[in-house]
Amino acid sequence: MMTEKERVYQLETTVSFFNQYSQLKPYAYQILFEQMAEKHLSDLNVNVDSTIKYGLAWALISMSVEILKPIEPGMTLYGNTWYSQHKGPYFRRELLFKNNSGDIMFQGSTYSVLLDVEKRSIFRKKEVPFPMVEPTEGILLDASPNFKTNMTFKPIIERVVFPSYIDCVGHVNNCRYGEFAYDIFTPEEQENLKQLKRMDIYFLSELRNSDYFNMERAYDGEQILIRGYNKTKDDVSFNIVMSF
Repeated sequence: MMTEKERVYQLETTVSFFNQYSQLKPYAYQILFEQMAEKHLSDLNVNVDSTIKYGLAWALISMSVEILKPIEPGMTLYGNTWYSQHKGPYFRRELLFKNNSGDIMFQGSTYSVLLDVEKRSIFRKKEVPFPMVEPTEGILLDASPNFKTNMTFKPIIERVVFPSYIDCVGHVNNCRYGEFAYDIFTPEEQENLKQLKRMDIYFLSELRNSDYFNMERAYDGEQILIRGYNKTKDDVSFNIVMSF
């Protein structure tokens, strides 16, 4: 029987992934992982169509991506992913993307929880109500589901959640957060995207339809720290760390 690590998925980059300098936008890494994950979870019968029967859906808590080589327009990528750890409510998954020569382009890890869709709360029982494969050994990088900082953030722009941002789980799709971050990059930062080494995204609370939120940013050496402050709920919704 084929193991998780042996499953390989072919993915294509499109022109919408790149900016005016032919450099990959940060949220394209999220889209590539989402495309692979949907195929993979469907193959394992643990996608949203399967979990929703139990009133549950996978929700990302964090995503860490390490960029080893710049992705070029028109490049075909080959990805694989595996479930590597289960601790408390957190399920960790690794992701690996290579080019057609077998070179690693980027790799990463995600932490997810099962969300009770009706109660909007985290499913915390030790055993899940549907069959899952056992974790596979192999951690690709240091990552955590949590992030804290004492930095002072400067508000940049206020935004509102539009209906087009909402996915089938009823909250802003995770890929949108990378878009929000990129929208407040300076022209110099947009031109310097090939120098991006790592991106860490932490999802603290849901953004839902019609929520108002501030996009805020701070600097820490070679890092740009970005957060979304939900003015409707008076809390921090997400943190993003871009490391150059």
